[in-house]
Amino acid sequence: MLIFIAVCFFVTLFLGFPIAIAMGLTSVLALIADPNLPSLVMAQKLFTAADSFALMAIPFFMLAGKIMEATGITDELVNFAKTLVGHIRGGLGHTVVLAGTLMAGISGSQNADASAIGAITLPALRRDGYEDGFAVSIVAAAGGLGPIIPPSIIMIIYATLTNMNVGKLFLAGYIPGLMLALGYMAIIAVYARMHNLPRSRFVGWQAVGRGFLKAIWALFMPAIIIVGILSGVFTATESGVIAVLYGLVYGIVTRTINLAKLRECLLEAVVVTAIPMAIIIMANLLGYLLTRQNLANIVAEFVTGIVAGPYSFYFVLMAILLFAGMFIDGTATLLLLVPVLLPMVDILDLNPLHFALIFLLSLQTAGLTPPVGPLLFIVAGIGQVPLKKCVLPVLPFICIMLFCVVLIIFFPGIVTFIPGLIK
Repeated sequence: MLIFIAVCFFVTLFLGFPIAIAMGLTSVLALIADPNLPSLVMAQKLFTAADSFALMAIPFFMLAGKIMEATGITDELVNFAKTLVGHIRGGLGHTVVLAGTLMAGISGSQNADASAIGAITLPALRRDGYEDGFAVSIVAAAGGLGPIIPPSIIMIIYATLTNMNVGKLFLAGYIPGLMLALGYMAIIAVYARMHNLPRSRFVGWQAVGRGFLKAIWALFMPAIIIVGILSGVFTATESGVIAVLYGLVYGIVTRTINLAKLRECLLEAVVVTAIPMAIIIMANLLGYLLTRQNLANIVAEFVTGIVAGPYSFYFVLMAILLFAGMFIDGTATLLLLVPVLLPMVDILDLNPLHFALIFLLSLQTAGLTPPVGPLLFIVAGIGQVPLKKCVLPVLPFICIMLFCVVLIIFFPGIVTFIPGLIK
């Protein structure tokens, strides 16, 4: 049955079915092939997957991101980033990365961040002399910081699956996220020097101060969310509601949002929420089938047979996630593989927080790796750039991600330091 499920799943993927449909169709075919499967229980799995208070954070953070974009706060963040680093050689590329770092603290969605930043900066990157493929790669990599720097939707999903403390998971993402941002900026600096990109004049500290004052209300939001969760004032889901209310109040006070814009934000949030929720529901059903076939124990026995300890296991995990990310959406990979690989935490006596960040960082390569690479598809579509032009330019950014994962494997304090400070 496991072979049958695997064949059905990959055949439907290669036929071009969306990942949610591929998982759902595979589950239906398995139900037809095995009459012993309880159809009523499978129907219940569809319902219970969506009937989760924690997962309600997804639509709220999506809506918060859309409201912030509608109020123009995204533009203010980009302008503030430009005043800080725009004068460095390759300054516009650095601006994109810094804007992605700041945006990551608002929406928690990589697709939303990449779309917002790409629409604003891609034309300017072209005018500054960046090649189309490299410009798309910069924006896609910067958008990919969203799931690492909190608040993060993918971290909420992971915490829901594993019953992990969301606040600690959020805190563990700060240093890795900043490491990625600095690594991306190093790549841009090398590129700018190789292509002799022009420098612009430093606008002065007064302009930096004005940019900060305009962006300060956006910068307050992640602080409110993190402090609220850690202090126990509200949960991760409730923090999504707080983010929406914050955005609405900002929009009303600054008169940048009205009922028509709010309606558009609601509709867009519903559409972008439907995709991950469909994947979550169908993955829960397929995961139930794999659990019935005892896949977790089979994988645990296999992995313990080929690894000599935690380090070798983490490198095997990196390889599995890098390969899976080439063909399967990151959210689907998370939902399918976490229940299968989580038992290894107890078997190898691993730190659950350390394992979580290695898993999530390795998983983020799925957003950039062709042929699936949803971030590349989104940004290339915005810039009307053929995807084949982005395959080689994105490789240095993928290498930086993998290098950061390797550092975290050997130096777990990178992810445990900040959570360890707060009890």
